[in-house]
Amino acid sequence: MTLTVEVAESFLREQNYAAARQLGVDERDARQYLDDDTLDELADQLVSTFADEAPGTNLFDLPRTAHISVADLGRLIAGLGETIQFYGTFPEIDDADRRARIHETAQLVSLAGLIQAGHTVGPVAAPPAMLARIARTLTTVADLTDNGDLAAALRRDAMRARARSN
Repeated sequence: MTLTVEVAESFLREQNYAAARQLGVDERDARQYLDDDTLDELADQLVSTFADEAPGTNLFDLPRTAHISVADLGRLIAGLGETIQFYGTFPEIDDADRRARIHETAQLVSLAGLIQAGHTVGPVAAPPAMLARIARTLTTVADLTDNGDLAAALRRDAMRARARSN
């Protein structure tokens, strides 16, 4: 897997920010915990996560082998909407990063809506990679937000998405 420096830096910034918040320290103090073993573990996690998401693939065209209830997919779509609102005001990222994150999330909303629209009865058949991307997106915002209720709801929804993507 090949990553741009910008993507790797963004991932590490998010992980460091989330760790600092959980430890109750500032980001500078949290950086001391990013030793070689931790960076190796984060790299393994990153590769594993992105492999599940089928990067560079048109998700709409992938086989729809995962099944999710209409209600659960609706919750994921609502969570993605909250994600867009969060990134619209999150001060810790620059405008280019903000636009990219909102764009990626809006694409997931659109895709999920199109896939849901094709089902009138029973569970929705979806590409597992779409659900994996949704899970990552929701987890990222759950890690970044100060709002405990939002974080808990997004984590629950991410678990739903992850469970259906396997």
